[in-house]
Amino acid sequence: MELKSLDSTKKIAETVAINLKPNDFILLSGNLGAGKTTFTRFLINYLQQKNQRSLEEIVSPTFNIVQYYDLGKDLKVAHYDFYRLKKEKEILNIGLFDTAKDFINIIEWPEIAMNLLNDFLQIKFIYDSDKDLRSAEFNGKGKWLGYRINDL
Repeated sequence: MELKSLDSTKKIAETVAINLKPNDFILLSGNLGAGKTTFTRFLINYLQQKNQRSLEEIVSPTFNIVQYYDLGKDLKVAHYDFYRLKKEKEILNIGLFDTAKDFINIIEWPEIAMNLLNDFLQIKFIYDSDKDLRSAEFNGKGKWLGYRINDL
């Protein structure tokens, strides 16, 4: 799916957000600058507005590995960045599965975790700098298998 503008990315993020529940996993792949954190910001800001919460600055948790957002109405988001992790054991050590059931879980750079997860929607952001074109590919596993953005 071509992302012709930031508004396209925002609309996709909002469409995905509407369907999310605690214990859902959204995996965001793509090169640096491809749109992973921008998508996450749009998604979390949409949920904040929906729950009448003030908007927070959403940044990539590259150094902290995880950033938590309490959106009210028993809705919380855990935003992970696995860029610096090298082994699956590190994922277990940060407690991903200890808290996952209580959060909507968004993971940037998820490749190291793919074998540990049974249910997820993966969005791969592609940026062609030569043509200045952005696109997104959707893949699912478990309950997300076969979903298309139109289905969401």
